[in-house]
Amino acid sequence: MPIFTLNNGIEFFYNDSGIPSTSAYTTYFVVHGHTFHSGVFRRLLPVAHKNSHRMITVNRREYPGSTPYTQAELDVFAQGSNDERLNLLLNQGTNLAFLLDGLIQSLSLPPDIVIVGWSLGNLFTLSLLASITSLPQTVRNRLALSVHKTIMWDITAHCIGMHILPMYIPLFDLDIPLEARSLAFLKWIGYYFMHGDSSKHDVAQLDQGYCNVLNRRSTFDETAPEEVAEITDFNPGPRCDNRLLDPGAFLEVERIIANKALFDASTRSAWSGMDVWNFVGDASIPTAQVATWSLEDQPTIYIAAIKGANHFQMWDDPEGCMMDLHKLQSQERPS
Repeated sequence: MPIFTLNNGIEFFYNDSGIPSTSAYTTYFVVHGHTFHSGVFRRLLPVAHKNSHRMITVNRREYPGSTPYTQAELDVFAQGSNDERLNLLLNQGTNLAFLLDGLIQSLSLPPDIVIVGWSLGNLFTLSLLASITSLPQTVRNRLALSVHKTIMWDITAHCIGMHILPMYIPLFDLDIPLEARSLAFLKWIGYYFMHGDSSKHDVAQLDQGYCNVLNRRSTFDETAPEEVAEITDFNPGPRCDNRLLDPGAFLEVERIIANKALFDASTRSAWSGMDVWNFVGDASIPTAQVATWSLEDQPTIYIAAIKGANHFQMWDDPEGCMMDLHKLQSQERPS
């Protein structure tokens, strides 16, 4: 299995769709979210290759094949100060920046790269963007030359440090037995949510998925448990990832990282004016809708809403998903 080892010894497992038939192609560097690791993109990789794109999907630390966090790092997730937690996440961004730079060199990737964060993975790609001003000049130059766009795919409110009313997530539902919460989360996050009028920016319009709805569809209802097991890992949640969803723990740190990545003048300049797009399915999780409401007001963030898509378009409709990603990759910024 492909592993890239950084100079500091940190290892990252990744999947690679391979070199397309054309010499000039776009590479999508994709970072996954909570529970669902890089395997969730497995249906997308052959579609990318068939359409002359390259897709590299990375397992974050603590997920299979990549270096686990140290006990000291896990302690910071659990009870660190804001400064310690900020340094921890920025270090993860720096590691991902060195990974991307290493892959550019070792795989001879053409200078047409799109950074894609999906779901909670956006917090880590934002940390990558925020890290650029602290990188060695040669690495900065190579990344700025190679990366032309960042796509925030179903970014959630947590990832941008957004203060919102408490929203339902089965992982924190005390009415569900602890041992059953992971499976409840798996079903909930795969729903095709039936939101109301999003233009009102009203949480009351959001379907939060805690009401029983007859025949409600969820992505993995028809997927064999063995296949679901191949694309998920429930262990990192309670060890580290759940903390990132806790507004009392990381919210201020997440806000600082998002502001530095998206709105800091020196960061944006270092990335040579790279475009940033928010890519959201209108049937996706409620916290992604709320994040979009906030980002709509930002003149340097461009919005692409995908009608009918839930949080797992890459699984349910890989052909349509690749088409939507490619449209976004090739789209010029709105005037």
